[in-house]
Amino acid sequence: MLRLVDGGERVTLVGRLDGQTVAGIREQLHAALAEGHGPLVVELSAVDIIDAAGLGMLVAAQQKAVRAGRRIVLRGTPARFARLLRATRLDRVLPDERALLAA
Repeated sequence: MLRLVDGGERVTLVGRLDGQTVAGIREQLHAALAEGHGPLVVELSAVDIIDAAGLGMLVAAQQKAVRAGRRIVLRGTPARFARLLRATRLDRVLPDERALLAA
């Protein structure tokens, strides 16, 4: 499930981000990207499971965001997912807000 907050500037994902849920979330995320300006903060702290389909959807959404002159920034990234992003170097594609603030 995706909750839109701040008129296209922030979204909160809740529950699962997997093969069963990505289609609906993708549409909502694309709508949020079309609505706002600047970075889109994607809150992940309430996500229980992120699988390869969820990761792929986030990477594809980031590519769409960049083409639209925006970018996705992750917030509240679960530790397991953050480790996966670092191990695959996708943290360069999907930056975490804390890493950006530390830089």
